[in-house]
Amino acid sequence: MRARRSGWIINMSAVAGLRGVNGFGYYSATKYAIEAVTEVLREEVAPLGIRVMAVEPGAFRTRAYAGFADEPIQETIAEYWPMLEDVRAAMVDQDGKQPGDPQRGVRTVIAAMAQESPPRRLVLGSDGFDVVVATLENTLAEIRASEPLSRGADFPSASQPTADAVRHERHQAQV
Repeated sequence: MRARRSGWIINMSAVAGLRGVNGFGYYSATKYAIEAVTEVLREEVAPLGIRVMAVEPGAFRTRAYAGFADEPIQETIAEYWPMLEDVRAAMVDQDGKQPGDPQRGVRTVIAAMAQESPPRRLVLGSDGFDVVVATLENTLAEIRASEPLSRGADFPSASQPTADAVRHERHQAQV
C-alpha cells in the first residue's frame, strides 16, 4: 500500500469500543484500544494515500452468541454471579434474533469505502447506531457540565477566566 500510495485498512471494532458492556470488560477494553489505534493510524498513513476506517458493528446474527447456554460461569467471586448469569441469559435469549444481517453489513462497509468522503468510523446496525449516539450525547453533556472544573486545572492567565468566573457568568445568565 505504501508503494502504491493507496489502499484501505479496515479495523474491526464494535459498539463495545464506544460503550463498554457489563460482563465483557476485557472485550470492551480491546475494542476501545482498536478505536484509539485507528485514530492515530489514520493520521499517520494519510500522507501515504492509505485510508483507515473503524467498523463498529452492533449485534449481528452470527454464531458469536452460540454456546453461551452451555458455558458454565467460572467466576470465583460470588458477588459477580448474578450479573454474569444475567449477561449469559441475555446472550442466550438474543442468539439467532440479532437485528444485524452479516451480508448487508459487508455490503455497507464496501459502499462506505466507495464514497467520495468515506466515514472515519462506521457504526453498523440500528441497535448499535442508537446506543452509540446516546452514549456520545450523554458523554458530551457530562463533559460540558464539568467544564469549569476542567478549565480550572490550568494555570490562571489574564485571557482565561477562572473556574469561579465561569460559574459566576453562568449563574448570572440563568438569573
